[in-house]
Amino acid sequence: MSKMKWYTGLGDSGKTKVPSKGEVWKDDEMIEALGNIDELNSVLGLVVSFYPEVKSLIQGLQRDLFELSSEIAGFDSGFGEDKVRKLEHEIEFYGDQLTPLRNFVIPGGHVAASLLHLARAVSRRTERSIVSLVKGGLAKSVHLAYLNRFSTLMFVLALWVNQRTGNGNPIWQGKQ
Repeated sequence: MSKMKWYTGLGDSGKTKVPSKGEVWKDDEMIEALGNIDELNSVLGLVVSFYPEVKSLIQGLQRDLFELSSEIAGFDSGFGEDKVRKLEHEIEFYGDQLTPLRNFVIPGGHVAASLLHLARAVSRRTERSIVSLVKGGLAKSVHLAYLNRFSTLMFVLALWVNQRTGNGNPIWQGKQ
């Protein structure tokens, strides 16, 4: 068996390579967006570790995030409105199983629900990091729509997991 080298040292100077752009600084807007997508994908892996009942759904979302990363890196993978519609379908499917909300929810409850809330927050940050890319013509508006729905799905799934596991959704009580 040949030994694999796990590092190259090429990024030690604060730069990295993106096939579509060549060498860029690691604080480049594109690298920031790609890092945010990677972090979001990692949080989803944790969700499955704590609540495998959503494994199929989450793994599909992770595949979408890899496609999104590819597009952000400059390769057209055909990422389109169909992915946004799929998220809308999932939001409706899980949302229809929930009791209506009457208060603000504080992230918490089941570990997986808490991680879904974290994924929601990371998704929103990811969306914000892609806005400048869209404004500069380096990303598509469908990427923003997808991440907007993605964060909504994470919120709905967090509520759903808490309901399914018998954990209440912590409610914000306001000033006390």
